[in-house]
Amino acid sequence: MIMMLPFLTLAISIWLSMRGQRSGAISAWVVTFIIFLAWSKYHMTDPLHLSL
Repeated sequence: MIMMLPFLTLAISIWLSMRGQRSGAISAWVVTFIIFLAWSKYHMTDPLHLSL
């Protein structure tokens, strides 16, 4: 379920931009970008567990 969060915030950003609310769309996009940065940092520093 948490994997859907960036898609939801991006969809909100698109919806706001189509309604003409520029500041809200930019804010939602910034939130999406911060989520992507946080997850990228987590996955880059997380040890890779492989079962071979």
